[in-house]
Amino acid sequence: MYISKVTLKNIRGFADLQFDLTRDDGTYAGWTVFTGDNGSGKTSLLKAIAVGLIGKDTARALQPSFHRWIRDGADDEAFIQLEIVRSPTDDAPVDPGQPPSPQFPAKLALKNGSREPALQATIPAGKPTNYATPERTIWSSDAKGWFSCGYGPFRRVFGASPEAMRQMMGPTTERFVTMFQEAASLAEADQWLRNLKYKELENKAAERDQLALLMEILRDDLMPNQITVDRVDSDGLWLKDRNGVQLAWGEMSDGYRAALALLTDVVRHLINTYGTADLTERGPDGKLRIKRSGVVLIDEIDAHLHPEWQRQVGFWLKQHFPNIQFLVTTHSPIICQAADTNGLFVLPEPASGDPPGPLTREDYRKVIASRPDTILLTPAFGLQNTRSPRAVAARAEYAQLQAKKRAGARLTVKEETQVAQLQLFATAEEEL
Repeated sequence: MYISKVTLKNIRGFADLQFDLTRDDGTYAGWTVFTGDNGSGKTSLLKAIAVGLIGKDTARALQPSFHRWIRDGADDEAFIQLEIVRSPTDDAPVDPGQPPSPQFPAKLALKNGSREPALQATIPAGKPTNYATPERTIWSSDAKGWFSCGYGPFRRVFGASPEAMRQMMGPTTERFVTMFQEAASLAEADQWLRNLKYKELENKAAERDQLALLMEILRDDLMPNQITVDRVDSDGLWLKDRNGVQLAWGEMSDGYRAALALLTDVVRHLINTYGTADLTERGPDGKLRIKRSGVVLIDEIDAHLHPEWQRQVGFWLKQHFPNIQFLVTTHSPIICQAADTNGLFVLPEPASGDPPGPLTREDYRKVIASRPDTILLTPAFGLQNTRSPRAVAARAEYAQLQAKKRAGARLTVKEETQVAQLQLFATAEEEL
């Protein structure tokens, strides 16, 4: 399953958002990045996509109130519509009836009520009145395939509120709970690992194969700084650094914990959806990779990750999950460099009046081929200057003093001292 188009009409801050996620070659898998300033709506966009993927009933469990989801001042209908692309080898409807079309819309409308907006499944224009494809496919917990999951910026391994714990146990809500509940965690991934180890010790073949699959993927050059995944035992996952020092879950940095828990959770849900019998294959390089399709949403993918890891994570995920469509948000220019064609979209700053949309081909090429400081000056981030305010002011003052000197005026002793001090800022770039 993939998403080919996203349409938001009068949802949160979006009057009319229409994103076509199709690649130049007609495919959808790979790395798609949404950038934008704080408050531009990146999280709202991913949450809206998640709501469209899971349907109104499950959405209500994760988002009990849709208050303020309808855009202020909206005088037209408000809705979320996704264009879903079926993978014939992965996805099937819940019943044995007519197979769904290769591509079909899923639409949810929000309507103002006396107290709370109503969330309703709506028949898109041009569809018959008995149209029910989403209910037979992506919105059904019994349909085969149709894999999707989503993660918010708070990807903790431990700790959760009682309410979040209940949602972490649901068959569908657990796949998206951290997107909607800050109090949720990825504790189920930790528990799953421990249970796999227990079953392996009991010579259970299925769990042994699942654990071996996961460990091979996690050990394949995932961690920076020569950190390796060592083992799983009753205390959970363990890492080992280049000096042989071992680290348990609780001793790891936030970056290590969040990344490992997220990836473990994605593999867990893929196994729950497809099983292990035909889940993986060997790539041309001989490395194990997941061959099934699906959609994975990750908000603030760069959270807690060192720049070196940010530079690699998109390429690593694409290599090991080549048929997954990753939709991620970020504030990092380095994350954007893994984006595939037609895979960079910008949400304008609040109240700017500019429409959200994809980067031009020229700007896309500049992003994937340039240094981070150059990327920050593209429309993907819109910075006017990558230097600090102190450096900008110092360079301007240095230029004024140099202009005065070239004009033949004599500098005072104080000004000569200033020139010597400001020269550091004026020559820093040339020295680099």
